[in-house]
Amino acid sequence: MVKKLLLAIAILSLICACAVPRAKQDSNPAYSTHQFTNHELDISWKAESTDKGVRIDGTLRNVRPDLPYTSLQLTAKLLDESGKEIGKGTKNVDGRFTGSEPFTIDIPMVRLETVKRVNFSYSYGTTEDFHRDDFTSVP
Repeated sequence: MVKKLLLAIAILSLICACAVPRAKQDSNPAYSTHQFTNHELDISWKAESTDKGVRIDGTLRNVRPDLPYTSLQLTAKLLDESGKEIGKGTKNVDGRFTGSEPFTIDIPMVRLETVKRVNFSYSYGTTEDFHRDDFTSVP
């Protein structure tokens, strides 16, 4: 009886461990290369200050090439110290997205010194569902 109970506990523990979504994000300093990875997308980018604001250059990659995404949208919001949005830019990927694609988001700004964080949000559709998620990083 005890063996069956321990086996049931072990199986439930393994099932729960597999059901938790995993996300990996670097802790690099501001204005260096960054990367965010989870079970849906791999996003790598680098933000740069320009004379007109902030430019974010990077690459989007679908980590599940067997599941094409449609209407993929990546939005970057610049945040100040209090978390208030001070700038925003969006990149749309039309059609079926199965591989990787470079992106550039230009966000016009007047006072670059107020930018403390970047909040990325993405959304996409599949043949069966619609997904949306976000994460925050330094610029």
